[in-house]
Amino acid sequence: MSRRVVPVSRLVRYIKESMESDPVLRGVMIEGEISNLRIPNSQHWYFSLKDGKASLTCVMFAYQNKKVTFQPKNGDKVILIGDVSVYESMGSMQMVASSMQPSGIGELYLKLEQMKKQLFQEGLFEESHKKQLPEYPMDIALVTGSNTAAREDVLITFRKRWPIAKIHEYPCPVQGTQASPKIIDALKRADEGNHELVILARGGGSLEDLWCFNDEALARTIYAMHTPIVTGIGHETDTTLVDYVSDKRANTPTGAVEVSTPNIVDVKATLSSFQIRMVNAVKACEERKQQQLLRLAASSVLKNPKKLLNEKIVMLQYTQERLMRYPSSLRERKSALDRMTSLFHQKMVASSNEIRSEIQNQQAQLVVNMHRQLDRNKHFLSIQEESLKSSMQLNSTRYHNDLERMVKLLDAYSPLKVLSRGYSVTYKNNKVITDADDLNINDELTIRLSKGMVLTKVEDIKHGR
Repeated sequence: MSRRVVPVSRLVRYIKESMESDPVLRGVMIEGEISNLRIPNSQHWYFSLKDGKASLTCVMFAYQNKKVTFQPKNGDKVILIGDVSVYESMGSMQMVASSMQPSGIGELYLKLEQMKKQLFQEGLFEESHKKQLPEYPMDIALVTGSNTAAREDVLITFRKRWPIAKIHEYPCPVQGTQASPKIIDALKRADEGNHELVILARGGGSLEDLWCFNDEALARTIYAMHTPIVTGIGHETDTTLVDYVSDKRANTPTGAVEVSTPNIVDVKATLSSFQIRMVNAVKACEERKQQQLLRLAASSVLKNPKKLLNEKIVMLQYTQERLMRYPSSLRERKSALDRMTSLFHQKMVASSNEIRSEIQNQQAQLVVNMHRQLDRNKHFLSIQEESLKSSMQLNSTRYHNDLERMVKLLDAYSPLKVLSRGYSVTYKNNKVITDADDLNINDELTIRLSKGMVLTKVEDIKHGR
């Protein structure tokens, strides 16, 4: 049976792809002794890792080896974590390392990785469980070692960055085999102290020094806390188990303060901006109200309220005159009716008494109806007159109340009101002074108070806020 001939490069590429797709060969942890270490100008590390029976070519690129906390040398026994692959141009198998630690902590690493995997599967690392940090925490609990450099760094940063917060310390050991239970106790007491935020901090150290922060019970305690917690353990490259379950992880103790508190300088600048905007808004509102008051004061109703009243009186008189014309109209109609009746009587004198009686009844009914209509018109006019008077009284009262409210509002926004609360206005040459940079020594100033004025002279100037 014949076989197809393939190039070497294709075979090597196939082997490389097969190895890189094999999950067993990814994230491998191996132990061995460094030999043939070479560090060129690129700062990549090229070396072999060997034991008594085999040797493996390894590479650790510069962006990865910067995280290593010690300088390796030939003969060092180390533990590597990385992926096994193939270097195509040489056709040789190699390991691309992502982590390197001295061999003595290999068991600790294995234990830590197993614990991380277990807690991850339980969901303790999920972002959905992390609590939101308060924007302006004023009551903060600090859990750290007593008389340590990390504690001093944290307190110094607090004094510089957010000095208005109250710091409650819960000192505890932060190193050693017995440290974890005491850290747990301190965290529980801090969580029960009704603080807004808890910071757990510890300075840098080796993996063994920081191992108490990889305790499973401690991680579960932090996950179950009701108070938001920020961890700042070790240096930037150090990551412990508590960092995964905390609500926020900082790279250093100082960084824990920085990520959990605002900068008071920025807060003051923001408040100053809000104050300026508020003052401008009040001034704009005052100007609008003053213009509105001027428009109202210039209105014809307020200038001459009798004019509106006179117009209503004229309308009432006109209505009364129309009403007074109704009786004469009735007389004219009655006279016409009488003439028609007389003429009808002359023509129908021969009619029966029944027809004559019917005509008389209709005449009487017409008179009654006309009187009823007159009474209804008088009653309607009376109602209209009362409604007009009531409307005029209501409008007069409302305009009077609006005027009083506007006068009170104008009085409330008066600059003299501000002066009555203890403020003053400083003038130089009849010009208001708002900046000390506009003054010189011996300048004569006038200070306007709520009551009276004060003449003074500048003896000293302090610039800035």
